[in-house]
Amino acid sequence: MSEIKTMKAIVVKEYKDWKSQSFAPVEVEKPKLETGQLLIKAKAAALNPIDPMVMAGLLKGAGWDQPSPYVPGYDVSGVVEAIGEGVEGFKVGDEVFSVNWSLDVGQQMGCHNDNAGDQKKGPIAGTFAEYCVLPANKVSKKNSKVSFEQAAAVALVGTTAYQSLKAVGVGKESKVLILGGSGAVGYLGCQLAKSMGAYVATTASARTMEYVKTTGADKIINYRETKWEECEDLKGIDAVFDSIGENGGFEKAKKIVKEGGSFVSISNPDAGHSPTAHKEFKYASFFCLKNSVEVQDKLMGMLANETLKINIEKTFPFTKDGVTEAFTGQTAGKAMGKYVITF
Repeated sequence: MSEIKTMKAIVVKEYKDWKSQSFAPVEVEKPKLETGQLLIKAKAAALNPIDPMVMAGLLKGAGWDQPSPYVPGYDVSGVVEAIGEGVEGFKVGDEVFSVNWSLDVGQQMGCHNDNAGDQKKGPIAGTFAEYCVLPANKVSKKNSKVSFEQAAAVALVGTTAYQSLKAVGVGKESKVLILGGSGAVGYLGCQLAKSMGAYVATTASARTMEYVKTTGADKIINYRETKWEECEDLKGIDAVFDSIGENGGFEKAKKIVKEGGSFVSISNPDAGHSPTAHKEFKYASFFCLKNSVEVQDKLMGMLANETLKINIEKTFPFTKDGVTEAFTGQTAGKAMGKYVITF
């Protein structure tokens, strides 16, 4: 193990609005490696909409653990620095990536702490730092053809998109509407649904229209000009995937989704949390991802063979000004791509 005993990290000491947080990296002790874990020297970490929500304390009511103080951040890519006892399949120097989220052990949805089964709880968040420790069973290897920035950017949003599409049964010859084709999840979701053999419709604005066309979506609706729930050619659609939390999205979906069809939202809880609670739907629920190495590996393979694209909107240095600028951009909601911190 490296002789370096400390590292720089962003430390949240109080749950409050991100604008009131200090994003100056501070010197802290390096995390201690435990059985079954990997110590990763970070190369890149991506921001996600969930980051400012968690640090503001908005998920406390949902039962999410709230350690204090804590290091925020869920997506990371880097190099294996040290290997804990009992870990197989990795060696020092391996290039890896992961989303540090609850491990998929069959629960309906995940959260940022391990929330199902009798597994030992792993560290929460922790990727906005020069080093982090992660359970090895949450970590995937990075292909050398894929940059560290791309690897860090794809884990959370890619896993979310893939699992959401699978939850609503998207596959060959199915027909799906993805709300928010220019957002990170929607952009990947359109590509993944096409790769599954589906007909894909999505929404965009005039500003993002050309960008969304690069997903290969079959139909792109300018939501400022057309109400998607009134599109005759979408009546009887198999599924609606709300990737942006559109206001009234579930009620609108009822107008076009076929009897026994499906609806999923990752940003609006109007459908509730029980997938079978709505008799007119086969599946209708809010959804939150679960860490899956299998999915991460699939996403990495697609990035490597260029059948999946992820756009890096901008990279930022791991400094107070850099991280503050990254959060400013993330929360503005105008990005066509991911914001990534580099170390």
